[in-house]
Amino acid sequence: MIPVMGFAVVSQFELADRLLESIDYPVEHLVIVDNSGQRTWQPKQPAAVKNLWVLQIPYGLGLVGAWNLIVKSTPYAPYWVLVNDDAHFEPGALEVIAQHANPEGVGHPLITPKWTCMVLGEEAVRTVGLYDERFYPLYFDDNDYERRLNIAGVPQYLIPATIHHDNSASINHERNNLTFKRNQAWFIEKQQTQDLTWSWTLDSRRANRWD
Repeated sequence: MIPVMGFAVVSQFELADRLLESIDYPVEHLVIVDNSGQRTWQPKQPAAVKNLWVLQIPYGLGLVGAWNLIVKSTPYAPYWVLVNDDAHFEPGALEVIAQHANPEGVGHPLITPKWTCMVLGEEAVRTVGLYDERFYPLYFDDNDYERRLNIAGVPQYLIPATIHHDNSASINHERNNLTFKRNQAWFIEKQQTQDLTWSWTLDSRRANRWD
C-alpha cells in the first residue's frame, strides 16, 4: 500500500478527475489541496483509496506550497507520491512505484518533465527539508530542490513506472511571464549565494499572486 499520495488542483478539474480514475493500487491517504478558492469541485473517492482528504484553501498556496502542506499534514509516512493534477497513471504504474519506493531518496517515475511526479522519501525531507515556497506559485522550485538534493548527496533514482502528462494550462495565465522571470531571478540569486534555505514570505506571495 502507498502510504500517502497527494496533488493540488486549481482549475483543471476534469484532468484531476482523470487522475483519480487512474488510481488502481491501494493508497492509505490521498490528500488533495484545492487551491481554487471556489469549493465547487467534489472529487470522487477511488475504490483503491482508504482515506480521502480534501483541503480547501481560500487563496491558493501554489504548487509547492500545496505539496509541502501534504507532507506536513501526514508527517509519519515513509514516503509521499506527489503528482501534478494534469498527469495520470498507466495501469499498474502505482504498483511498480510501491515496489521501488525508497525512503532514503527521491524517486522519479517515467514522465516528462521528471518533476511532474516524484516519490519523496522521509530521509530526503529530513536532510534538505521541503520546497522553497518563495518560488510562488511555480517555476524553478524543482530546480532549486534538485540543487539542494545534489549538494546534500541525497540519492535520486529512476522508477520504471509510466505516467502520462498533458501540457499545463498555467502557461496561458496572464501573469505567467512575470512569475517565470521573478522566480528565475530568485533561483539565480540562490545559486550565486549558495543559499540552501527553504521558506515562505508574505512579500513573495503577494508580489507573485495569481488570484
